[in-house]
Amino acid sequence: MTRMVMCRKYKTEKEGLPFAPFPGPKGEVLFAEVSQQAWQEWLKHQTLLINENRLNVMQPEARAFLDE
Repeated sequence: MTRMVMCRKYKTEKEGLPFAPFPGPKGEVLFAEVSQQAWQEWLKHQTLLINENRLNVMQPEARAFLDE
């Protein structure tokens, strides 16, 4: 049985993430409030942002931009 969460984006109950995507409090919040569908959409959008803005994710400024 899959874990269900009240998705922050869709405001409905959806399948949750299988594990926290980040360590620490931020990962715990994402694990508790973001659905698998919303997370997959974010990953696609994040790739678009990286490519369009030519971000180097090894730089702290780029990671801070994506964290926002």
